[in-house]
Amino acid sequence: MAITIEQIMDQAQVYASAWSLVGGQFDQGNLLEQANLEKQVLLEMVIAFEDQAHTAGAQEAQIDLAKPLIQWHQRRIGNLGTLSQAVEGTQICLGVDDANPIVLEGAMLKGWRFALAIAEQQFEKFPLSIERTAPASDEEE
Repeated sequence: MAITIEQIMDQAQVYASAWSLVGGQFDQGNLLEQANLEKQVLLEMVIAFEDQAHTAGAQEAQIDLAKPLIQWHQRRIGNLGTLSQAVEGTQICLGVDDANPIVLEGAMLKGWRFALAIAEQQFEKFPLSIERTAPASDEEE
């Protein structure tokens, strides 16, 4: 169950009311204990609320990390599509031997396109996605 500020404020009011009765004409010797119980409930609610905030912060950090990775992957998949559009006679230098580039012609061009299509198919779906979910409401629990 998600803790709201309103719930914390309501509990603070319950705690304050309980404390205001301690030692008064309606105290039959147990109101200090009751006030301490209400204080403990309030403390637990504040701690739970803090935990919620930290969890939300962690989720935002994960999203901040995931977005650039997803964009990087999308650019690389786009690059594969661009490379597969190479025309007859395109020269490819893979950095190993720039003095002797590979010339994409005939069967070499078909093999190039086939290899890129396989690579695109293998890596097309990035194994990470970002989805925002609404916090559970009190009615759902």
